[in-house]
Amino acid sequence: MNEERKDNIMENEATATAPVVPLVEQFQCPGCVCGSDTKCGRYQYDPRELRCVSHVLGIHLGLGNRVALGLPKGFNKPGWEGGETRNKMDIRLFPKGETPKWDNLNVPVWAMEQDGFLFVRTLAPRINFSWVDVIEGGTLAMTPNAINVGDFIGEID
Repeated sequence: MNEERKDNIMENEATATAPVVPLVEQFQCPGCVCGSDTKCGRYQYDPRELRCVSHVLGIHLGLGNRVALGLPKGFNKPGWEGGETRNKMDIRLFPKGETPKWDNLNVPVWAMEQDGFLFVRTLAPRINFSWVDVIEGGTLAMTPNAINVGDFIGEID
């Protein structure tokens, strides 16, 4: 492949992911073992996954309790796998104007508005998998059946 074509491809990829970079740096990079911003050398945005796929949680609170520092309380802890806390956390990032495709197989369960973002804990019950959706400019009206975590945020550790 010639150098000019490589440069065009790289420029198109960078332009396509440009709106996501600030979201990755705000919600995934804090506490990541790879680095504190998208210039860490491991940054790899996957448009199918809607996140940096190199993200690894590096912060421990107590014995084995990992936490994603960029996310608010109630959305910052990963799930369990094989009796141990996972060191990966699936966080899908949606810039302003983009939204998830929720349905009966991808169900918004918990939601909370904070600082101009909607945080949603989404469950795929058929495969027993969950992730956190971060939606810039999102509102609770998008998830009318989800539990509003803001109502009991003080009770969450």
